[in-house]
Amino acid sequence: MWRYFTVDRNRTLEEDQIINLVKYTDVEPSELQVHIDSLFPDGVTSHGEYYMLKGQAPAKGVNEVIELLFEYVRKSHFPSRPSRFQSVFAFENIDQAVSFRNEYGASDSLIWEVGSDVAFKADMRLLTLQGSLLILSYNAHRYWSGISNGNNPVWEYLMVPPVRVIRRID
Repeated sequence: MWRYFTVDRNRTLEEDQIINLVKYTDVEPSELQVHIDSLFPDGVTSHGEYYMLKGQAPAKGVNEVIELLFEYVRKSHFPSRPSRFQSVFAFENIDQAVSFRNEYGASDSLIWEVGSDVAFKADMRLLTLQGSLLILSYNAHRYWSGISNGNNPVWEYLMVPPVRVIRRID
């Protein structure tokens, strides 16, 4: 099991918790339920719930449209990579998690050590809507290829559930 550090912006994690996909069955209208079931028949993580189902970006200054663009590039060109909507995000060390919390979370967000058997490493600095459509496409392909943007990459790990919450970092 690989160990990483995640930022709990919603303060929902607890020690020894196992994070799995959640299959939502209450999406209205029914046409949207059919659509989400066709996209993610096994369910989504809380990231998928917030961005795809609720249309809310819990991260400060983030446009949720970037998630849809990157998802469709993944589905089209990198289907073996884990969906961001079905992943738990983490960092290699505590300092990186603290930096993320300071930039995108709230100061009271908790940091947890977590573990997963499968994770994909990508440069989150590529997740931007800046530039032309060609640049956006290029960035998405680099992200899913695991290539950095070249300028101070911020490596995030997309952990595939089940993800085990090991301990809170104080």
